Amino acid sequence: MARSLKHNIDFDDVVSPRKRRILESYSTGDIRQVATNLQPRTISRCTTDFTSPVAKRLYREASDIFLKRRADAQPEPFSIKRVELYEPCNTTALLWSLPAEILILIVALLGAQDMRYVAQVCSLLREIAGPLFFANRNFPTSPDDQCHIHVNSPNFDILPTWIRMDTFRLPRMMLCWLDSDLRAPQLSAFSHFLQSVPHKSIQYITLFWNFDILASPILPQIITFFENVRASGCQELTCMGFCHFFGSSAITKLARIQGRVGANHLKAFEACSGMLFSPKLLPFTIQTIRCSRLEKLRLSHIALSSAHWDKLLRNLVIPMLVELRVDSDCAPSTLIHFLACHPAINDLSIIPRPGGFWRTNRTIIPLTLFISTLDGPLSHVLPVLRSLRKPPALGCLLLSLQARDASPDYITTILQCVGHCDSVRYLRISLPPQSHSLSAMIWPGTRSAVRVNHLAIDTSDAAESSSAPAGDALALSAVWIEAFPTVKRVSMRGYSGVTAGDLVDVMRRIVTADVEVSVKLQS
Repeated sequence: MARSLKHNIDFDDVVSPRKRRILESYSTGDIRQVATNLQPRTISRCTTDFTSPVAKRLYREASDIFLKRRADAQPEPFSIKRVELYEPCNTTALLWSLPAEILILIVALLGAQDMRYVAQVCSLLREIAGPLFFANRNFPTSPDDQCHIHVNSPNFDILPTWIRMDTFRLPRMMLCWLDSDLRAPQLSAFSHFLQSVPHKSIQYITLFWNFDILASPILPQIITFFENVRASGCQELTCMGFCHFFGSSAITKLARIQGRVGANHLKAFEACSGMLFSPKLLPFTIQTIRCSRLEKLRLSHIALSSAHWDKLLRNLVIPMLVELRVDSDCAPSTLIHFLACHPAINDLSIIPRPGGFWRTNRTIIPLTLFISTLDGPLSHVLPVLRSLRKPPALGCLLLSLQARDASPDYITTILQCVGHCDSVRYLRISLPPQSHSLSAMIWPGTRSAVRVNHLAIDTSDAAESSSAPAGDALALSAVWIEAFPTVKRVSMRGYSGVTAGDLVDVMRRIVTADVEVSVKLQS
């Protein structure tokens, strides 16, 4: 140690800062021994008598350092010691060694995209940056929203981060909105999320869009995305487009569209867009219907002609089907043939189309159905009821009246339909928009022998566009109530306060038993 120090100290230097730093680097041992072992030319090896001025200065500096260290090590009582703050630290400081409060303040200053990158660094930063990232994107993650998650396509990239959060809870239902600026990486992020969650954990998935997906440059990726959603293990899939479809449907070559039955776990499928029956999307739609063990099939607003409906339903066999919804563009004869092949259906709905017209179907095919819910226009409901072998005990009968149903009058047409039933627990009658007098369509004095427990009259659509006086609706409603003497409850919707009050007075005169009345007034 002394030999190396000899070549580093210039003894001709009177007071050298470098020399002092070297001396201060030594321990608090005998600094004098260090000075005697330096072996300069002016100091004798055999003597400790420092006569050389250079040796005296060296010894004095070493002594000062030694005494200073001794004084610092043993401070006297009430002595004031000078301490230097903010001394440089030679150790490495990591980012996650900072307090969580400091990290939150740092991350809060970042942009949304930077927050996303920070959340992918480690689990600590993900738990800190994740909530801030979700709040910046307006992504709901509170416990109240866990059961029902609504996410649009710009937020699809949030899902891979959300699933790794400690607060992640599997949602039972997801509502997904596809925007017109949809990109392929967003679809990949959503597909990766579905592959990461446990199979069959998300039960309901609904896809909305409001643009022409057939004209999208990423149509192949959209079709693959639909297939990934179908294979995710969900039990109910809804595909609903709000963009009007101007193209042509292609219900052709259905026999060539094959698939393995049971390839997914769907129990309900709802298609509400004509695009799903276009040539490019038809394979996905047909495979979804054929390869699933469906219990519910809902096809509405799909813009198919009656010929296309006939070709479609004749090529579908769904043994476990219990609920069916179709458009009124489907001919009654086509519908009855399909019902004859699916005797397990107990819930049938026909969506009426304004201006649609079907003559009463006279072709009767005996049906063995145990229908509990029947909803639709009289043009389809009446043929179905006529075809049943046994009058049904309906739990719910919903009649959507059209203007042509007023021949000879509404009440006669309704009683004719109800007469094919054994009993009706809930009967709802919806009046159509019209501009002619309602009183001309009443045949008073007719009563039904069918037991109806709850009668609901909805005049909201008629009241919005009708120029008929309020007395017509009052008289018509009073005749309907009189036509069902066994009714126990009456619900009315779309009435004014004056009309509802007058109707209550009329009911007091024509009803013999107690009847519960509920009125939802027109706003």
